[in-house]
Amino acid sequence: MDNTEWQIPLSTEQISHAHLTYFDRPVNRENTFSEKYDLRETLFGTKDVIPMWVADMDLPTAPFIIDALKQRLDHSLLGYNLMPDTALEAIIDWQAQHNYTVHTKEICFTHNVANGFHLAVQAVTEPKDSVLVMTPVYPPFMQAAEKTGRKMVCLPLLETHADSVIDYQMDFENIEKSFSSDNIKALLFCHPHNPVGRVWSKQELLKLSQLCLDYGVVIISDEIHSDLVLTGRHIPIASLSEEVAQKTITLSSPGKTFNLGGLQIGYAIIANPYLRKQFEKASQSVSIHDLNTFALHALIAAYSPAGNNWTLALLEHIKNNFNQLQIFLKQYAPEIKINRAQATYLVWLDFSAWGWPQNQLKDWLVKEAKLGLSNGDSFFPKQIRDTSKMRMNLAVSTETMQNALKQLQLALEKRTIE
Repeated sequence: MDNTEWQIPLSTEQISHAHLTYFDRPVNRENTFSEKYDLRETLFGTKDVIPMWVADMDLPTAPFIIDALKQRLDHSLLGYNLMPDTALEAIIDWQAQHNYTVHTKEICFTHNVANGFHLAVQAVTEPKDSVLVMTPVYPPFMQAAEKTGRKMVCLPLLETHADSVIDYQMDFENIEKSFSSDNIKALLFCHPHNPVGRVWSKQELLKLSQLCLDYGVVIISDEIHSDLVLTGRHIPIASLSEEVAQKTITLSSPGKTFNLGGLQIGYAIIANPYLRKQFEKASQSVSIHDLNTFALHALIAAYSPAGNNWTLALLEHIKNNFNQLQIFLKQYAPEIKINRAQATYLVWLDFSAWGWPQNQLKDWLVKEAKLGLSNGDSFFPKQIRDTSKMRMNLAVSTETMQNALKQLQLALEKRTIE
């Protein structure tokens, strides 16, 4: 597919062609200092696994982004750069698609969303304060509280099962109890949620934000997966009202949508001048400011009309992989529960029907299915173990997905015989 085709709205035929051109063929990432591949032996004891763990896509970076980086390299000088208005305007235009009105002065750059957590926690809390997180959740949420010397309060999401589906809801009753009794000054909120894939509804967001307003809790909202919504739509929590925006730090990046994790791109949107000043103070204390040269040009290219069309094609591919997994499990292992396909390219699998502890489950997946997944217990506080949950990354080529399911089928058949 010619790069110019990404500049116009894609037809169904063009999206299908994109799958054949970019998403069907695996890319050899070995010996490229890839965390996902070069840590296999360390994490799984062998290189003989398909790595489907860290949230990093095994899909080629969009060609128009590669072209933008090549064009910059053609200049042959990689000196210091400033942040042009075009970068700020790109963010503003991109967020407008979510009905989120952002102003230039509200944008602060970080080196990634995870260090944005740490900066935000330091900006809006004191060491004696508590930070609330809802688990299971992306591990750096818990680390942001612990490593900055704050007290971490973990509140479980409410888990429900229906047929072969796991669903999660916020526990509003206990959120309010925690706000009133645990000295909570900030809420680290995953939106959409990693690993359970929830797209929080407007009703849920309104209820949560009102509790935060009532108890003076600052919302630190990780919205890095906001473009990877498979069903429904993403509503930035700061877009609910000006009052909510004044109590919110929104963190985002094109990193997940466009597989740019290695470029260290992140930004915060902070409407409240005081919170923004505190955030900037925390950033300056560790000399974090602006984006590097390649991150800058990648962001501008990603947040362009071409980026919209690329995202449409990517979402179709992720949906196809998710559907394949659902069909496979229904046929070969209906007792393994799976989250609803709402958002992200990450799947939350529940093997609890087998009655195996986490270590046994991991060993079986590695040795028998030859799959390297993320351990479920890493998404909970340290005192919780043996969750029988695993997180699986579906942002892989069609060929890789088929190979993974073949290996899983053979392992399941062998387990049945034994």
